[in-house]
Amino acid sequence: MERVGSVEELAAVLDCLQVAPVAREIEELLAQQDRLDAMVSEALGAFDAGGGWAEDGSLSLSAWLVAHGRRSRKEACREALISKRLSQLPATAAAWAAGVLSSSQVAAVVANVSAEHANLYGAHEEELTPVLAGLSVRDTAAAMRSWRLHAEATSDGPEPTSRPSEFYLSVTLEGRRVPSGHLCPEDAAVVEAAIAAASRPFDPTEVPLLSAPQRRAAALVEVCRWFLDNCGSVSSGGRSRPHVSVVVGLEELASGGPGQLVNGTPVPARSIEWLSCDSELHRIVMSGRSTVLDYGSSVRTISPALWAALVVRDRHCRHPGCDRPPPWCDAHHVVHFAKGGPTRLDNLVLGCTRHHHLWHDQGWQLTLAPDGTLTLVSPKGLVLTSSPSAIDLVGATLF
Repeated sequence: MERVGSVEELAAVLDCLQVAPVAREIEELLAQQDRLDAMVSEALGAFDAGGGWAEDGSLSLSAWLVAHGRRSRKEACREALISKRLSQLPATAAAWAAGVLSSSQVAAVVANVSAEHANLYGAHEEELTPVLAGLSVRDTAAAMRSWRLHAEATSDGPEPTSRPSEFYLSVTLEGRRVPSGHLCPEDAAVVEAAIAAASRPFDPTEVPLLSAPQRRAAALVEVCRWFLDNCGSVSSGGRSRPHVSVVVGLEELASGGPGQLVNGTPVPARSIEWLSCDSELHRIVMSGRSTVLDYGSSVRTISPALWAALVVRDRHCRHPGCDRPPPWCDAHHVVHFAKGGPTRLDNLVLGCTRHHHLWHDQGWQLTLAPDGTLTLVSPKGLVLTSSPSAIDLVGATLF
C-alpha cells in the first residue's frame, strides 16, 4: 500500500488532536498507537540494516536509541530486537501495521521466536496470525510458549540446553531500581527458600503489617546484607563493611540534610543517618565541586573491639521480642554521633537491619540507661523496655 504524508504532517495533526476522555476514543487511540509502533519498528529495521546508527559513532541500534530516542537501555534493546526479528516475519509485521495484532502481542511473538527458529515460524505465520489476533496478550504469550517448545522438540539440531538464569537491575526515572529477569527452577528454589527464611513479618504493634511483596523485598535485601557482612568473616574473624558509598557534607550530616550515592542518586536524610551509624568514614577535602585536595584514611565509626564488647552485652537485636543474632545486626547510636553522641558502649545498641530502619525512619526515641536497660518510645507514644541478656546479669552476679 502506497503511503503518503510525512512525520512533520503527523506532528501537525497531533498538535491539533483532541481526545475525549471516553472509552471508545481512548480505545481507538490505543489501537492507532499500536499501528504507529509498527511503522516505527519497520523504519528501525531498515535503519539498522543500512547501518545508519553508526554515522554518529554509535556502536549499535540499541545504543543509538538510548542516545537519540530517549529510551532506557532495556527499552532500546527490546525495540531493536523486535525490528530485527520482524524483518524475517513479514506477515506478523503486516498484521501489526494493520492493527490486527497489538504491540504487546507482537512482543510475545518475538520473545518466543529465536533467530534459529525464525524461518520455521515464518513458514507458518500466515496460518498462526489470524489465530493469535483473537487472543488476549496473556493467551498469545501462552500460545507462543507452546509453539516454541514444540519447535525445540522437533528441531534436528542438538537438544536445547537449559536457559541460564539472568538478573537485571534497571534504574527508573525516579532513581529506584527495578529487578527483572528469570531463574531456572533449581535457582528459583534456592532464592525462594532464602527469602522465605528471612521474611519475618513485623509485630503489628510496632508498625502496620507489611504486604507480602514488601516483606519479600525486605527479606531479599536482608539476605544480601547478611552475606556482605559475613562473607569475609571466616578468614578475617570480623564483619566486612561498608558495602555502599554515600557522599554527604559534614554540615548536612549534622543538620539532617540529604546526601547522594557515588553515582549521583539522591539519598534522603533518614537513610544517611542509619547508614552512618555503623560505617567507615573518609575525609575528603574539596576545592569547588570537582577538585579533590585531600583524601584521608578511612576511620571506622565502630571499631572491632567496640563491636565485640557490644555483642557480648546485647547478644541480639535489642528491640523487645526480637532475637536476631549479631550477624544480622547493626550498631545503632542512641544519640547520633553527628549530633554529639559519643561512639562508646554506653551510647550503642544492637539493632537488626529491619528494626534499625524502623527506629530511624519512623522517629522512635531511644534512651539507654547506665545498666544497659533500653527504653523505646514509638511515634504513637507506646513505651517499651529492653534489658541486657539474662545470661550477662547472672554472670555479673556470680563473678
